[in-house]
Amino acid sequence: MKALMSITLILATFASMAVGQGKADVDRRGEKIAKQLESRLLGWHYKRVEPFGPSSNIIVQAWSSENRIVKVTVAIRESVEDAKKEIKSFLQFRREPEQLSGFGDEAFAPERDGPDVVLRRGRYVIYISTVADIEGDADTRNLSEVELTARRKSEVKRIGREFAKQLSSIELE
Repeated sequence: MKALMSITLILATFASMAVGQGKADVDRRGEKIAKQLESRLLGWHYKRVEPFGPSSNIIVQAWSSENRIVKVTVAIRESVEDAKKEIKSFLQFRREPEQLSGFGDEAFAPERDGPDVVLRRGRYVIYISTVADIEGDADTRNLSEVELTARRKSEVKRIGREFAKQLSSIELE
């Protein structure tokens, strides 16, 4: 009985160490991504965000610049096939996803001509979501509502694509 309890205790210890090492590895990758983006995206400030739920294979980052916010979520999957399935599942109920070129192994805007981007690089699935409060920009005071809407749409699309470009070229492993 003592031997069984000892084995159980040892296995539980190894299991908790493996989870801790997994989280440490994910945290290390998140910091590596942040450092590379900080050197490429001048004027942007990084904040690490704890993922929702107990998932140990998700990196969430919030990036901000004047009146702009970008949320980057990186899902690390076990295999390329798992990552492909995740993107397919994510896009399944989107009405008009737009395939994008030049970003990772495959990339999509979930809505045609939309600001958000989901891309895959190997076993990594990267979600990019952008918000721009352009009303806070000094040069928008005299714009009409139609002009504000067009400016907001073009600005979030531009920023989302810039983050996708950078995330497509940095080292992830």
